[in-house]
Amino acid sequence: MIRCAIVDDEEMSRKALELLVKRVDDLSLVAVCKDAVEASNVLRTDKIDLVFLDVEMPDMTGIELIKSMTHKPEIVLVTSKDNYAVEAFEYDVADYIVKPASYERFLKAHDRVKTRLATDAEQTMDHDSVFVKIDSQLVKVKTSDILWIEALGDYANINTETNKFVVHSTMKGMENKLSKAQFLRVHRSYIVRLEKIKSIEETIIIIGKKLIPIGDSYRSVLMKRLNML
Repeated sequence: MIRCAIVDDEEMSRKALELLVKRVDDLSLVAVCKDAVEASNVLRTDKIDLVFLDVEMPDMTGIELIKSMTHKPEIVLVTSKDNYAVEAFEYDVADYIVKPASYERFLKAHDRVKTRLATDAEQTMDHDSVFVKIDSQLVKVKTSDILWIEALGDYANINTETNKFVVHSTMKGMENKLSKAQFLRVHRSYIVRLEKIKSIEETIIIIGKKLIPIGDSYRSVLMKRLNML
């Protein structure tokens, strides 16, 4: 079962989404929230796999809620306007539906989420190590040796203390393979091992001699994860 939540400040929209959710056998509706603040509290206490999320809400928008998430479930934005689509997909949302949502369009979003969840499960590996393909060989790399990972188009550059490994993977794929307790995405193009951070200067992370930028949308999550006095 896919545990889901609905977040929308309009009652009619919430009711419409509830009816759609109830028509799909593998969706379990865990929470219905009137605003993003309420949803934020739910996400901290309940296991939620999928959120159907409105964008324009008082106090906190849907985009602001996504930015605040430490562990992000799959997100389907359901909104009356289409002008947020470009920004939304920067945060790797699963789908974007313009209201009113038809059952056919809702099913398409559901199928996309289901595929993403299945892919994530298949890609999850032993957190102590990962295997990278070098030429015709699979080489085992200890995750404790990884300093940072950098996006290179359709590839990712894994940097360790002694080597660099270029693998065919998206950053989302890399996030799914690594321990969320040990690694954090700090920029669209960078994932870092938290314990390897030497220092932070304003918008720059320093690991060894490497300067890594902190993306605006990732900064708040990073600050929450740091063990600060």
